[in-house]
Amino acid sequence: MSEPSIDSDPDRWVLRGLRSAPVLAVTGAPDGSRLDLTLGGDTRLVVVGPVRITDGPATAPEPVDLPAGETDALMGATVLSAVAFRSGSLRLVFSTGHHLNVRGADPGVRAELCRPGEFTWVSQQGVGRLTEPGGPGSDLA
Repeated sequence: MSEPSIDSDPDRWVLRGLRSAPVLAVTGAPDGSRLDLTLGGDTRLVVVGPVRITDGPATAPEPVDLPAGETDALMGATVLSAVAFRSGSLRLVFSTGHHLNVRGADPGVRAELCRPGEFTWVSQQGVGRLTEPGGPGSDLA
């Protein structure tokens, strides 16, 4: 029996199955109001609303933000860590040192991260829900 690709904690889901997934495509609105990210394993992240991509952790002193028009810097990177929060936030860390953060509590933010056959995580209005096919789901916020 294989290990589960998701670790569930009271406030988050650690998406271990995304580790080492390469970034295959990055598109988005020039003003940063939308981001579409395609990863290996047919995984897709779509964010409508602000996304913060920093060089290093967003919580570091004076983090350097990646301008919306330069998101292609993620091309070819691999995922080192992926954490989806029940609060609707999302954090991805990449091999380039970039950190992608979505704040679920921000007004108008909607995000969906889907890996077909494994999970779908949706964030809207400060609530993150994760469902897994064939299971009861983990969608209790």
